[in-house]
Amino acid sequence: MYDLERQNKILELLKNNKAVSVNKLAQLLYASSATIRRDLTKMEQKGLVTRTFGAVMINANPSNTEKAFELREKSNIVQKRSLCQRAVDLIRDNSSIFIDSSSTLLHIVPYLNSFSNLTIITNGLVIANELINQTKHSVIICGGQVQPNTNSMLGALAFASLRKFHTDLSLISTAALDFQSGFYELTIESSELKKVLISNSDKTVVLCDESKINKRSLYQCCDLGDVDTIISDYVLTKEDEKLINKSKVEFINA
Repeated sequence: MYDLERQNKILELLKNNKAVSVNKLAQLLYASSATIRRDLTKMEQKGLVTRTFGAVMINANPSNTEKAFELREKSNIVQKRSLCQRAVDLIRDNSSIFIDSSSTLLHIVPYLNSFSNLTIITNGLVIANELINQTKHSVIICGGQVQPNTNSMLGALAFASLRKFHTDLSLISTAALDFQSGFYELTIESSELKKVLISNSDKTVVLCDESKINKRSLYQCCDLGDVDTIISDYVLTKEDEKLINKSKVEFINA
């Protein structure tokens, strides 16, 4: 059994149990305790699991902790694809695009083959790899420190690298959106990176499924009116519409 396959099996077992001992996992997966411990070390670094004395449990992912990319990638898939399908309508041939490292924007990659001569700049390792393998577009990945938990490049080097570019369009996600106070991120690094992408593009589009609406997180990234368009499956209330119109933001229902 390959490492990744075994680690996925561990996640499946932990989803159905509050905590499982290392020895028990070794027995169930027909692997040595040493092998399981190595797997758990890698999984803990990615934020997938939490280890206690002699046992392991799936990461509870508190609201202000960045979820591991592997978990986010598998959540709300239908909604994410729907958001990306609407975002494609805003892309034009021969244009330049910032795409952030989110699991939401990963789903836009298959739709990009309908365009010609795009230049795509990203801080996402997984997205960059998918773009290279699935499209013929020019792909630029920024420098910076690799954050294993999110498969992204962040930090001062990433910010400095991205500031050198100006694009026609930025496609980004958000951790939370409150129509009164704006957009939020779970980490200050992610918040600062989104600010760079917003300021260095002609148009910013935020993809946000309804699970993130009317919520706040730790770091306020920008005001509602700092972006141009929001794409969401959320149904606006009359009060929401007033705030959207006041901020002069386009709202597109997915």
